[in-house]
Amino acid sequence: MTMASNYYSAQIKQCIGLGASRHVKMIHGNIIRTLPHPETFLHNNIVHAYALIRSSLYARRVFDGIPQPNLFSWNNLLLAYSKSGLLSEMERTFEKLPDRDGVTWNVLIEGYSLSGLVGAAVKAYNTMMKDFSANLTRVTLMTMLKLSSSNGHVSLGKQIHGQVIKLGFESYLLVGSPLLDMYSKVGFISDAKKVFYGLDDRNTVMYNTLMGGLLACGMIDDALQLFRGMEKDSVSWSAMIKGLAQNGLEKEAIECFRQMKIEGLKMDQYPFGSVLPACGGLEAINEGKQIHACIIRTNLQDHIYVGSALIDMYCKCKCLHYAKTVFDRMKQKNVVSWTAMVVGYGQTGRAEEAVKVFLDMQRSGIDPDHYTLGQAISACANISSLEEGSQFHGKAITAGLIHYVTVSNSLVTLYGKCGDIDDSTRLFNEMNVRDEVSWTAMVSAYAQFGRAVEAIQLFDKMVQLGLKPDGVTLTGVISACSRAGLVEKGQRYFELMINEYGIVPSNGHYSCMIDLFSRSGRLEEAMGFINGMPFPPDAIGWTTLLSACRNKGNLEIGKWAAESLIELDPHHPAGYTLLSSIYASKGKWDCVAQLRRGMKEKNVRKEPGQSWIKWKGKLHSFSADDESSPYLDQIYAKLEELNQKIIDNGYKPDTSFVHHDVEEAVKIKMLNCHSERLAIAFGLIFVPSGLPIRVGKNLRVCVDCHNATKHISSVTGREILVRDAVRFHRFKDGTCSCGDFW
Repeated sequence: MTMASNYYSAQIKQCIGLGASRHVKMIHGNIIRTLPHPETFLHNNIVHAYALIRSSLYARRVFDGIPQPNLFSWNNLLLAYSKSGLLSEMERTFEKLPDRDGVTWNVLIEGYSLSGLVGAAVKAYNTMMKDFSANLTRVTLMTMLKLSSSNGHVSLGKQIHGQVIKLGFESYLLVGSPLLDMYSKVGFISDAKKVFYGLDDRNTVMYNTLMGGLLACGMIDDALQLFRGMEKDSVSWSAMIKGLAQNGLEKEAIECFRQMKIEGLKMDQYPFGSVLPACGGLEAINEGKQIHACIIRTNLQDHIYVGSALIDMYCKCKCLHYAKTVFDRMKQKNVVSWTAMVVGYGQTGRAEEAVKVFLDMQRSGIDPDHYTLGQAISACANISSLEEGSQFHGKAITAGLIHYVTVSNSLVTLYGKCGDIDDSTRLFNEMNVRDEVSWTAMVSAYAQFGRAVEAIQLFDKMVQLGLKPDGVTLTGVISACSRAGLVEKGQRYFELMINEYGIVPSNGHYSCMIDLFSRSGRLEEAMGFINGMPFPPDAIGWTTLLSACRNKGNLEIGKWAAESLIELDPHHPAGYTLLSSIYASKGKWDCVAQLRRGMKEKNVRKEPGQSWIKWKGKLHSFSADDESSPYLDQIYAKLEELNQKIIDNGYKPDTSFVHHDVEEAVKIKMLNCHSERLAIAFGLIFVPSGLPIRVGKNLRVCVDCHNATKHISSVTGREILVRDAVRFHRFKDGTCSCGDFW
């Protein structure tokens, strides 16, 4: 082997550790330029590198250039398809192999395991045991035990355990460690202890594994007893700190970290990486900053693991500026570092920045894992960005990440929040594995789209399958009942939530119940429900009731709700504007003027109505008073044309919600300039006829615009999707998906 091959091999291994696909490609380019005929050994290293960074296409190209590929070459190609989730290619390659060894079978089994196909992995293992048992190694048993552990298949793990004993491998650490890990992870602590004490030799790793299992089961006292009597390393302290934090004992975790410092042990990346999440969980920014200073003193600020934990801590403490500073100063970044920033922005309401960071990550040559991609798709869902979300959907397919439940869940949520309920349903039905989040996402999507029957049926099926709904699931199904007027059913689910599932209702649940009564016009029952609550409603709850009072013209309860909202938050505009609307509908203009004076005196500003539509990567926003759009002349011409058509189609303007004491003709003109109509007109001009028009709106759609949009969909033959502050409206052929009940 030449010195050049050794040099390039070392560089490739370093890049693999960072997960930097761009750097691997750069080194490969240098090899092509400087070594006209690389050795098979170097070729194999390149294929292996591409396999580990999931670049199966490049791995195949390099493999095809090897003059005489050996078994290592074939195994690395097989690994490339395995890591990328391209199972059909993996299987075809496996069949073509001129020879097979233990590594070959291990890669095949691991490929099935990584894709969650436990049955296929077991079948491959059984085939090997039956016809190719000579290829069995301790690594094979370790792989199967890891498969059992990661998927919680205890029965399979016990079968493998039996074979371990039969083959005489039970005393080997290589096999005993994953066996102990399996029993510990699934909570079979008594079995874990039997394995632990049955080993001829027990190292610190074994102690750490058992201690981790005890901590995972919440057996804090037992874990502490084991911890005190063992020979501890940095990993032991880190595991204890991490376990305490994960059991809700963040303060104790920080104290354990302090004790480790007092003991004078050398600090490495692990204790720092374990204690920082505890600081984040407590939002203990002062302690976090002190630990950051300690990290700098120990010269670990450039370590990827520590830097990523610092970013996560600052994000959880809502100090995004500090998180970004740490991120920018990191000399090397891997997928964990980038993911921490994506998650940080996404979970603090800065979804657009989360998407930008994800795109920057890809441009830097770091390939996302399933968790990062899921978070990026979730960020797109939060801003209803179907365009980027669809691109990320394509990335999930090409990168072999589509089968991960985290990615699928995010896609179901994305299409649901973007109004594409058909794609959301299709993706849900295609999922091989569903968890509680999957069902909740689909229930919520149906609820937001007004398809109450489907939401309720799905919820009932989820419960029948033995899955336990959480607070978010119950919010979705009660909302579905609310939007379909199914008051009694919604009440039953609320009672089930408390009595059957033991969920303590949050402000959100109480607001859903207020909405349930209010939408159906049962305002007295809503008032009675509020009076029976253990605490007063929040601003959303009062606004919900007040909005219903406006729609139903109930001045008495409306005044009560408005006064309560103003008392809760004197600067919340809804208390003034919605009550003003009720007064306006009753012709009480003096009261309207008085409310407006009160708003002016308290410097309360009404949130202006805005609508937006995304076209060709650009967001076009509209408001009634905004004249900044360069397309206004075209838009108003289109509106004038539409108004005549919809009037001929039977549309009659409803001016009862115009809050100004002006002539009827002026009121009609004001209605015609509402922001969603400007956005819809823009869409009719620029969005091709084969595509739906998607409009977002920051406020609830008014009755007149809702009626007008139904007529617009009828006379133009276009599908129009409007997502307002409350729900989705799908206008098609003169009807709306909400059934005029919103």
